[in-house]
Amino acid sequence: MASKEKKPAPLPFPSDPGAALFLELMMQMLAFFILLTSYAVIVDDKRLAAIGSLAGTFNPMPRGANLSDGEGPALPTRDIVDGSTAPKRTAKELTEISKGLGLDGAMTALPLDKNTVRVRFSEHIAFKPGKVELSPEAMPLIDRLAESFKRPEVIEIKIEGHTDDTPTRGSGYQSNWELSASRSMSVFHALFERGVANTRMIAVGMGDKHPVANHPELNRRVDITLKFRPTTDKNVQKGQIHQKQRSVISPPSSSF
Repeated sequence: MASKEKKPAPLPFPSDPGAALFLELMMQMLAFFILLTSYAVIVDDKRLAAIGSLAGTFNPMPRGANLSDGEGPALPTRDIVDGSTAPKRTAKELTEISKGLGLDGAMTALPLDKNTVRVRFSEHIAFKPGKVELSPEAMPLIDRLAESFKRPEVIEIKIEGHTDDTPTRGSGYQSNWELSASRSMSVFHALFERGVANTRMIAVGMGDKHPVANHPELNRRVDITLKFRPTTDKNVQKGQIHQKQRSVISPPSSSF
């Protein structure tokens, strides 16, 4: 005859009334904390939903745009727009300044590439023959140039003095190189006195080593090369992400 399978004995209930009371208290506290946690999650979800509706009211996004997955139209910042158009805009403004001062043709401003602009003006609008001091007639031009050069997107200003190959006579300088270097320093100091940071400027004397034409008068000139802060794809992407982050209202922290 097969033996009957023994059933496991029930766990003994604590005979001590104090232990039973302690166990019951622990069970009640566990249930209380479970209930409190579930309530906090519900309240937090409702709060996030309410804040999301406010964000959509005060900062509406185009239909279909989703900040969480990075889709939707890009929101360019002012820095990105300025960084990509500053050289062309500056060249255009300087050309208008030249026309306004009646220097059309004697001063030019041309973009060399997407980050560089060259400003060129001839000797007769800035210096007397054989002299290195800027003439009084050149000061209105220097004033306007300084205003453009002080912009934060301009990161380097290279000032080059140029001469022709005619030997210097009666100027007090032994060579054309010394004359060109002194003229570039005169422009340097004039811009510095008008607020252009000297840490961004370089003054160079080129002498007669870089002629642009066979006509001596055209070679006696000052070239100022402006380098602008480069705009790369990485910078644009970083700026767009920063703009998206500013478009979202962060929910306040919960406190219970």
